[in-house]
Amino acid sequence: MSAEHRGDAPPSPPPVLASEVVDELRAVMGDEYLSLVRLFLEDAPKHVRALETAASASDMPAMVAPAHTLKSASANLGAMALSAAAKRIELGARQGVLPRPAVAVAVLESEFRRAALALNALLK
Repeated sequence: MSAEHRGDAPPSPPPVLASEVVDELRAVMGDEYLSLVRLFLEDAPKHVRALETAASASDMPAMVAPAHTLKSASANLGAMALSAAAKRIELGARQGVLPRPAVAVAVLESEFRRAALALNALLK
């Protein structure tokens, strides 16, 4: 029996941004929060590109720092799915056991695009 016939809805994906993190930052930082968002949107693409380059060369050590930076910065802004994708890359690369690094980076890129759209919407 399918989920729709049982009355069980499939689990909805988590929100792109954790509203409790966004709300707390806005309460604590006021308008400075938007400056933090802008800085992330300007800075993060270079770390994504660094991951792409390192993944294409299977250079695990070169993946650690940009993944760590993205993990922390995205978590600070509430982009938890992006942070989780970066954490998987960071830990795998640090241990030298990241299977198919290009696939892991493609997942991260997808999460980055989703997070960037949501963060840009906050700026409007």
